[in-house]
Amino acid sequence: MTVIDTTFHSLGIDRLENPASPPDPNLTSEDVLAAAHDLVPLLREHAADTDANRRIPGVVYRAVQDAGLLHILKPKKYGGLELSEHDHAMVTMTLAQGCASTAWVFSILSSDNMAILAYPEKVQEEIWGTDTYRTLAGNTNLNMKATAERVDGGYILTGAWGFCSGSDFSEWLIFNAPVGEEKEGYMFLVPRDEALTVDDWTPTGLRGTGSRTKSVDRVFVPEHRAQPTKDTVFKLQERRKLHPTFDAMYAPWPSHGRFPFSSVAVGAALGAVQHFADTGASNTRVANALGGEVRLIDQDYVATEFTDAAGEADMARLIVQSRSRLSAERSARHDIPTEHEIASEQRDNALAVRTALRSVNRIHALTGAKAGFPSHPVSRAKRDAEMAHSHVTLNWRQAAVRYLASAVGD
Repeated sequence: MTVIDTTFHSLGIDRLENPASPPDPNLTSEDVLAAAHDLVPLLREHAADTDANRRIPGVVYRAVQDAGLLHILKPKKYGGLELSEHDHAMVTMTLAQGCASTAWVFSILSSDNMAILAYPEKVQEEIWGTDTYRTLAGNTNLNMKATAERVDGGYILTGAWGFCSGSDFSEWLIFNAPVGEEKEGYMFLVPRDEALTVDDWTPTGLRGTGSRTKSVDRVFVPEHRAQPTKDTVFKLQERRKLHPTFDAMYAPWPSHGRFPFSSVAVGAALGAVQHFADTGASNTRVANALGGEVRLIDQDYVATEFTDAAGEADMARLIVQSRSRLSAERSARHDIPTEHEIASEQRDNALAVRTALRSVNRIHALTGAKAGFPSHPVSRAKRDAEMAHSHVTLNWRQAAVRYLASAVGD
């Protein structure tokens, strides 16, 4: 097991140790989406290094902070913009056209603001009271091998949790561990400096997310930073009175309406399509085993395959765009979603990723052997979309079973 240094200084991120003022509170949906578009060239410039180094560069993370993107799903009381699930999805999808790993980290850290809001005001103040840029990462899956011993005033927590996306940059971590004889899952909030980082994140795709294992050994967690996992939804509803103008708190938790993971895959596919379009006029392939070369743009099969790929990417984009807007509108009305609405959103998350993956696979095949090199943009897009596709929330069969049951009223 290799434990590594992930102090902010080692990551080249001075901002996190020197809090800045919150972003302009008047930033609109259009402003943050335009800022995300403006960041795409920077993300593309660093995407190969992000993939190779298995970590987002500090300069990229600071740019995301400076644009105010991490304040999209944050209450105004703590410098947030109180924007919507739709805004979150569209920014995620846009960033992924430059770097899917950066988009994934943004999506995780932005979404996890909602987990913080499920805790008492004391916790919210502890995290955001002096620095509105602080974020939360970790793993909310129950780890039955972890232990949480009740002691006076709190718990002694020990365990290790993998897949902690964005934890390179987060000041706080969330872990799910069993408590008591019943082994009931509890969510624990822990400062990052009380955890160790294990350098075990070496996948083929989304390598830059830094989704490494975090471990704690007999760390004390006070009572106010621990609560039953099953109470999260109820507690989030209860805390609405603390932030009465924040409509996104009326979304279900966890919310498929933010399209947190599928937006990344769709953005990666859109980026691959755009790369092929931008380079199509000059792209060539070897003509046959004896040599020679042909221009791809002159081949009839290329036109049909590229058009299919572009159409599939656009279909996936439209799913995310329209469904996340409907979810945001429902939250703005403070309506409670039906089981069928939730199942439909879960279905559309999985459907969008399946469609995006077909698209990027077509582009990869058209690109040829060049796309076999890890530094090629289409190689990254394919690997990133494949990795996103494997996320547990995007399991097509599970989504299909739930959707059928809701559709027939079972």
